[in-house]
Amino acid sequence: MKKLLILISFSVFVTCQTQIKQKTMIPQIDNKFEKFDVKKFNEVSVRGYYKLDKGDHVFIQDFQSPGYRELEYIQSSYFKIVVFFYENGGVEKKGLLFNEGSPIGIWYYFDESGKLVKEENTDEGYSFTPENVVRYCEENKIELPKGYKGSGFHTQVKKEDLNGKKVWVIKYLILGGDIQIVILDGQTGKELEKKIVPFVSS
Repeated sequence: MKKLLILISFSVFVTCQTQIKQKTMIPQIDNKFEKFDVKKFNEVSVRGYYKLDKGDHVFIQDFQSPGYRELEYIQSSYFKIVVFFYENGGVEKKGLLFNEGSPIGIWYYFDESGKLVKEENTDEGYSFTPENVVRYCEENKIELPKGYKGSGFHTQVKKEDLNGKKVWVIKYLILGGDIQIVILDGQTGKELEKKIVPFVSS
């Protein structure tokens, strides 16, 4: 009976976590090799930049020195897929970021021959997960950007180190045009600091 209760509890936990991931629309990535079409990019890009709008997905490709980068925005998601490529077109590294913010989840790194050489858990030390951050923003009516937004200031979610403590830093516009900054404990999600600073256009 005890084993059955444990099994049911685990099943409920997994189901809840899956539902949370589906609600926050975290894209799926894998550790497979990818190739960037350098020839096509050179044909369609303008000054090292190319944008492809497919409605529910927007792709941005640009030239990095050296190499290339592709950003994939999913219009229903708070997160984007980022893939960096070597000059030869082979994948260098790939992973996920908040649309306006820091890396999340597992990032994959490859050598120039295409061999997977490293996997990095960018959420290590953050028990308060990206899903928790999304839920915090929803509960506090902080608008997170979904999909591709172009220019302008949009809510930022960054991972930072505050006096040796891993924290989340959320910056968003408030009435009057100022910026509200909220700092959350990366372990517990507790609000450590809230402050308002003037908006300065870059």
